[in-house]
Amino acid sequence: MRTWCNLSGRLILFFLISVLTRMAVAQPVDHWETIVSAGDVWSYFPGYSQPSPGWNAPGFDDSSWPAGQGGIGYGDGDDMTITEKIPSLFLRREFHLQDTAVISVFNLFVDFDDGFVAYINGHEIARANIGTQGTEPAFNEYAILQSYEARLLSGGIPESFVIEKQAIREFLKEGENLLALQVHNCNAGSSDLSSTTFLIAGISDESRNYSDPPSWFRDLAAEFTHLPLLVIETDGGQIINDPKITARMKVVNNGTGNLNNQFQPGTDYDGFIGIEIRGQSSQMFPKKSYSIELRTSDGADTTAGLLGMPEEEDWVLYAPYSDKTMLRNAITFHLGNRMGCWQPRNRFCEVWLNGEYIGVYQLMESVKRDDNRVDISKLIPDEISGDDLTGGYILKVDKTGGIGPEEYFQISPSVRYNYSERYIFTYVYPKYEEIADEQKFYIRKFLTDAENTLNGESFRDMTEGFRKYFDTKSFLDFQIIQELSNNVDGYRFSTFFYKNKDSKDGRLHAGPLWDFDLCYGNENYNDFNLATDTWLYPKFQEVYGKRMHWWARMMDDFSYRASFSTRWRELRKGPFSTDSIMSYIDNTIFFLGDAVDRNFQRWPVIGKYVWPNYFVGDTYEEEVDYLKDWITRRVNWMDANIMVAETVSGSSANEILVFPNPVQDRISLYFNLNKPGRIRIVMTDLMGHRIINDEMIRESEGDQYIEFNLGKQVPGFYVLQLFQNNRIIGRESVIIAR
Repeated sequence: MRTWCNLSGRLILFFLISVLTRMAVAQPVDHWETIVSAGDVWSYFPGYSQPSPGWNAPGFDDSSWPAGQGGIGYGDGDDMTITEKIPSLFLRREFHLQDTAVISVFNLFVDFDDGFVAYINGHEIARANIGTQGTEPAFNEYAILQSYEARLLSGGIPESFVIEKQAIREFLKEGENLLALQVHNCNAGSSDLSSTTFLIAGISDESRNYSDPPSWFRDLAAEFTHLPLLVIETDGGQIINDPKITARMKVVNNGTGNLNNQFQPGTDYDGFIGIEIRGQSSQMFPKKSYSIELRTSDGADTTAGLLGMPEEEDWVLYAPYSDKTMLRNAITFHLGNRMGCWQPRNRFCEVWLNGEYIGVYQLMESVKRDDNRVDISKLIPDEISGDDLTGGYILKVDKTGGIGPEEYFQISPSVRYNYSERYIFTYVYPKYEEIADEQKFYIRKFLTDAENTLNGESFRDMTEGFRKYFDTKSFLDFQIIQELSNNVDGYRFSTFFYKNKDSKDGRLHAGPLWDFDLCYGNENYNDFNLATDTWLYPKFQEVYGKRMHWWARMMDDFSYRASFSTRWRELRKGPFSTDSIMSYIDNTIFFLGDAVDRNFQRWPVIGKYVWPNYFVGDTYEEEVDYLKDWITRRVNWMDANIMVAETVSGSSANEILVFPNPVQDRISLYFNLNKPGRIRIVMTDLMGHRIINDEMIRESEGDQYIEFNLGKQVPGFYVLQLFQNNRIIGRESVIIAR
């Protein structure tokens, strides 16, 4: 909802004091009545040329204009009066007011396509998606964006604008008044134009002089939500992809158990921001995601803690759209945080933009270096030698369309692996315009050396192999999330890495996680990403979309593969258990409550295909059930196949992995058999006394997993040997520590 008034003869967007006007100045509203309806008869002028001056003011002679019942336009199927294809349309409707003293507020609703300006008695009162406030657009001026569509026909509610008491006193009079509009198309070939308009008044007493509001009308000032609210006003500015424009934002969060309304004062923040559209393929959706930067009145950066998250200046408003459950990103970040490393904090909220309700969003922390985010050392341009040079860095493998060549670099290892690609990394921190040449050279060489080692023959070496460069725990956790979600962008886009100084564990870490709307079965163009019964990491060849091969190569290492299995089993006993995941989904849906209905009233996509949906449910509940079923089938398959996770090279060295080691009570063995058969496990102390001598039949070849209790053996050093057909196939020292 937008609020307008007149100040010093100039129309401005009334943002800061609208709350006080509604709550302290305006009279209470007893009921609502329709003053002007779309179904009334309007005079209209097809915009093949400019209408005569004064067309939008009282006293203008419109007798030569045709008249017809609104809405007036073409192409949408929502028009009572149909015109030819026209670049613009000018409309006039006179209306009579009995007593302006009892009118507390006007709501103007315009169901438009693609842009419009509205006037009362010659004064501009509302505008959307065209021109500059206060300047009357020419008949052949086109709307700014092509994304505006009329909503009533699909079950939505028209965009609304509030006309406050001050404007009523200035512009309106008892007796005859005039409402005028000019509606503009987005281009000459546009297939539709809509102009459906309602003027609805809040009446302060019991008098009834007009007609009832339409069935879809609701009093927004009386509507509250349990979710936090973000209210953003751009003062007529158009949010674009780049650069950020200046706007204002307030965050209304009255706390758990209290309701929130867009007209209440800001709690967490009420001030200036920079805002731009973010995302890549998601920019085609009408529900946009935004990047936000908190600013002072003079444009400097500032910080604030929002919705219980630590203070920072940079934030993301993520718009779930293709993911109709609105849960896929939230689930992923929840699970990632339960793994024990920072992942972007996020909070569900509802958002109003320029007076328009735009649905349920997630306010999220952006990925950046900060003590409360990616906690690595600062790296300033003059740190170009020694330990200072070695960190911190944040990099990303992602699409490079739309950015300049100075913003990324490519590595070219001399040792290649199974036709792997030469990967491109973008600078995240330091930013490309701030990073020194010496720092660029260092991080490029580090990544090149790391991949050469990973691709090399000695990559398994525990000291000089890939573990020298890669933090395996973060790579394991990153891999588990990609595999669980079968992320369509996994290992190739939105893939972050960071590196601290060598003095602070300078190995490369995988993460944090980002962008999981096209996963958990929400895509229809890659069969293997839709499937629940396949691994994603081996699919790095060009035919699969040029994913990074690093994880596939690590899985050629027996110890890493065992750790992958162990970590998955450990997580499945806790936060990744099926019951835990399903409880999180159910609890989040319960928390969202009625906001789900409001979101899909604003964006009526339930039951409709949105790229790249595979499943299209007729209800929100069906969308959630599909997600739950997909996750259940996925975790069950991973449970059954985690021990036989693929090795890309197909190697199977005679090795045995014993863990944990040192061990207290229960020990696990991980090993590989070339063929099924009888095996024997022998464990001796240092004097050669056998304390375990067990035989068993293994009915399959390949990777094997065995767990058993050690009993009450005394602490000390032991030797465990594994035999098959009286031939030793593995040997490992074991420490029992109690």
